[in-house]
Amino acid sequence: MPPAVRPANRKPASREERPAPSASPDAPLAPLKARSLKDELASRFEALILSGRFGPGDKLPPERELAESLRVSRPVVHEGIVELAAKGLVRIVPRHGAYVSDYRREGSVELLVSLFNFTNGDQKLTLRLLDHLLEVRILLETETARLAAQRRTGEQLAELERIVAREADMHALPVEEIARIDFDFHHTIALCAQNDVYPLLLNSFRRMYLSVLELFYRDPGVVGPVVGYHKLLLEEIAARDATGARETMAAVLQFGEKKLRAALRKSRGTR
Repeated sequence: MPPAVRPANRKPASREERPAPSASPDAPLAPLKARSLKDELASRFEALILSGRFGPGDKLPPERELAESLRVSRPVVHEGIVELAAKGLVRIVPRHGAYVSDYRREGSVELLVSLFNFTNGDQKLTLRLLDHLLEVRILLETETARLAAQRRTGEQLAELERIVAREADMHALPVEEIARIDFDFHHTIALCAQNDVYPLLLNSFRRMYLSVLELFYRDPGVVGPVVGYHKLLLEEIAARDATGARETMAAVLQFGEKKLRAALRKSRGTR
């Protein structure tokens, strides 16, 4: 059974009225932007669907009931449901209401961001999503490396050289900064492929990608081999060696997966 909607006579959550907090308490002061009620409603139901509390085929409560229970206007509810439909999370049937979809069959590219950002409230990666990310990553990034060697511009090559130069000091950096440099390297290769879709796909994985890299780089022993692979990739892309770049990208990703799975086993206390 789907969870009950908040009764109309209860006070609505105050978070609906608050500005969204800054990503970091140390972030520079900037004007605060209030999160819209439509975004808040869509986010709540998105979490309920991705967590499985609303399953495929379940019918959402009527818009009028949701509006009364959440103490918002019907247009707000309607706009939130339309946003869920655009992502492939619900299907709107005229005069009947909104039904939860199987997002694996009907989800759009926009849903990738939500899926990889969804952490079920505990900020932990799910092993299933990790497995899927690793599978997609090797398919995606070996091809971007091949195309990068064929299509890169001189300016893009110079950007890759600057990133590899930054990697010379990675041993002394915190893991968060190392992860960002690593992501920049792979994202720049995607840009070098001269295909607008590849860097956008990589960006959709960014949050989970960085979380994976931060865990990976907790082992300082992986920094040296990764830097070596990146230098070799740079040389192959500079020489327009498409086959070599593809093979080296596969090698670094396979090395990373092996070490990452070892780190995950260690973090869970298993062998």
